[in-house]
Amino acid sequence: MISKQKNNNPESRIPNPESRGFIRFICIAATLVCLLMLPACQPAMQRYGHLVSELRDNVYVAESANYSVQIITGKREDPFLMDGHAGATRDFTVITVTPKIGEHTFTYRVTLNGTEYAGTFLPHPFAATVSADIAVLSSDTAIEVSISAGGKSEALTAQSVKTEQMISADKAVEIAERKLKSCLDNFRADGALHCEIYVRLMANPIDNSGGYYWYVAFIGENQAIYAVLIDPVSMAVAAIRD
Repeated sequence: MISKQKNNNPESRIPNPESRGFIRFICIAATLVCLLMLPACQPAMQRYGHLVSELRDNVYVAESANYSVQIITGKREDPFLMDGHAGATRDFTVITVTPKIGEHTFTYRVTLNGTEYAGTFLPHPFAATVSADIAVLSSDTAIEVSISAGGKSEALTAQSVKTEQMISADKAVEIAERKLKSCLDNFRADGALHCEIYVRLMANPIDNSGGYYWYVAFIGENQAIYAVLIDPVSMAVAAIRD
């Protein structure tokens, strides 16, 4: 029978204290590196969500012979101030209607997230539109709205303009941060970004070719504005303000 020999070398049984210290040092260093890198690995909206004064996350549109309807939903600062500081926000869904049937008192009934809301549209002081602001963030892919005026009602279905090919608000902020990196250094102090951020999915403001873009703006306390307009499909920066 073959028996195992005992190892009588004490150095083989007792770990070297210096080796244990080195291993402990490596573990601590690796942990610190991970902690330092963690903020950079977080999604942009998670890192900067506390700085977002307005997020227009979705747009819905509908058209008929009598009305043009645009519905925007998201979160925004209340009261809304462009001062470089992000205040407390609230959910919103704003319904804007452009009537094509002359002047009337217009009322609405709309279903958001399965709940029905009703009220009277308020006229815009300058534009030929009426609107309603409801303190709800819609998660619907389409919104049913009924508009009444002059004793007649019309039901419309406003469809979301977002598609599976479009990038998210989070990705848009990431692209904007990268594109404006040198400019945003003007807003950094003590390792933090000091400004407020607007993130808006909006109709093409460049020309009449249609489509939608992500608009991301960083506004400083000194009213300086750095912004980009991003194609939500190609992710190309279509315009920049720096």
